[in-house]
Amino acid sequence: MSFRLAPVLALFIFALGFPALAFADPREAAVAALLQSWNAPDGPGAAVTVTLDGEIAATVAVGSANLEQAAPVTPTTAFHVASVSKQFTAFAILLLEQGGRLSIDDPLTKHVPEAAAYGPVTLRQLMNQTGGVRDDGVLLAMAGWRNEDMSTDEQALEMLLRQRRGNFAPGAAYQYTNGGYGLLNEVVRRVSGRSLADFCRERMFIPLGMTRTRFHDDASIIVSGRAESYRRSGDRYVRDILTNAQTGATGLVTTAEDLSRWARNFETPVVGGPVLFRRMEEQGVLNDGTVNIYAQGQEHRPYKGLDTWSHGGRDAGFRAFLLRIPGERFTVSVLSNAADFDTAKVAFAAADLYLSDRPAWRPAPEPAPTTPTPEQLADYAGTYEIFPGLFFKISTDGRRLLFAVGDEEPTTLPVLSATRFELNPRSDLSLEFPETPGAARGLKYRLGLHGALDAPRVDLAPFAPETVNLEDFTGRFYSAELETEYVFRIEEGRLILRHPRLPAITLRPYQPDLFAGSDTNFGRFAFERNAAGRVTGFRLSGPVVEGVTFVRTP
Repeated sequence: MSFRLAPVLALFIFALGFPALAFADPREAAVAALLQSWNAPDGPGAAVTVTLDGEIAATVAVGSANLEQAAPVTPTTAFHVASVSKQFTAFAILLLEQGGRLSIDDPLTKHVPEAAAYGPVTLRQLMNQTGGVRDDGVLLAMAGWRNEDMSTDEQALEMLLRQRRGNFAPGAAYQYTNGGYGLLNEVVRRVSGRSLADFCRERMFIPLGMTRTRFHDDASIIVSGRAESYRRSGDRYVRDILTNAQTGATGLVTTAEDLSRWARNFETPVVGGPVLFRRMEEQGVLNDGTVNIYAQGQEHRPYKGLDTWSHGGRDAGFRAFLLRIPGERFTVSVLSNAADFDTAKVAFAAADLYLSDRPAWRPAPEPAPTTPTPEQLADYAGTYEIFPGLFFKISTDGRRLLFAVGDEEPTTLPVLSATRFELNPRSDLSLEFPETPGAARGLKYRLGLHGALDAPRVDLAPFAPETVNLEDFTGRFYSAELETEYVFRIEEGRLILRHPRLPAITLRPYQPDLFAGSDTNFGRFAFERNAAGRVTGFRLSGPVVEGVTFVRTP
């Protein structure tokens, strides 16, 4: 069904002196309506730019860029766009390939010899997230970096190059991580002889007229008209300070309008060429032949009969989403400075507004009003590991599906369909189980239109935590990969991790020699013993980091 609006002039007005927004095009007014709940001067906001058939079709800006100064968001407000940065880093690598300076099938060690511990990983595998590189942000947290600590490219690179192994052999799996793009940043620097910020400014941003775009690799530089970052705390917003000056995986500061200029380059090339643009769409292929949704800094997803290319970003309170639908010459960029803003939802809703009358567009099928049977509920019951040491416990009373994290009290999950259950309606989170009969081998943790995380079923043996002798695990342990030491003590009957820069972390035993940490970044501690039964070390795992080695010290 095509979207239709009466051809009337829509008018949205800010209070307290903010400018009125008026639109002659009813579809542009409808985009503004998507943002109406953010259209107030006492909260953060968003900027949206839509292009269609090579022209800007809508530009809408609402809310405040700076709550302290009551400065409104405008079409030229600059936002940090977090992981949307990755496609720019990938494009920079491809420009170097186009110039004969490298091949994306080069081994990383050809350009960064110090990275030999990652094995025969190629630049292509780093670009399409199949390289197995650990996430530098989690590694820094494990080493004692706090949320308020500023991190730089140099510090992140040093951490990545200290690792003695990856999470898996290159090409064995798909796993989204920032670490691989941190290494690609260094490849650009070494091959071009310039920083990523300088290379992209000269080769991409200036030629495309992206005058308000830069890789922000120096936190001391003042960016005119930049939005501040906010998150909700109770019934108000508080600052959520961005504390990194890293580039490659993140670091791009841009505007919604500049992102539209970037997207239009894929339609009418100014920078790059046909070979490069085909490269950007080459999706990752695993060693077993499986093709992933992730290509070179962008994801390929079908949506209502359309082929879409997109990427989102989230860091501190900044949220960003860039959606391209090449077959319809349509793009939408959505930028926000509010942590609870769903950029993907707005982007795809804008696509519906503009493309629902196109021949290729298909309405989403209405889900059948089915209810899970008791047999299905029984198949779903089990324990699932979403991150190392973080377990979703699913149970049933024969009528309802119950959900708990760790040792929490279970709560009922509202039914969305026979296989899908609502977890958090505000954040559009849900759990989805496979349709095949029998005990589910895993579930998908769906993040609205942003994608999904896989949580495999784990079969934990019956275990009595009170039988564990916590004294076995006390002492000092050191990691050369993190260059840091942890001290384990027993405090009030619990095993506690102490580090001078970290809050106390409680370790809870859940299997023999396996403990779960009270902080997600410190998810699973797998202790190791010698032949005499003495604990000699452990391997620490967290989100996108597997098996960091610690050894007991005297």
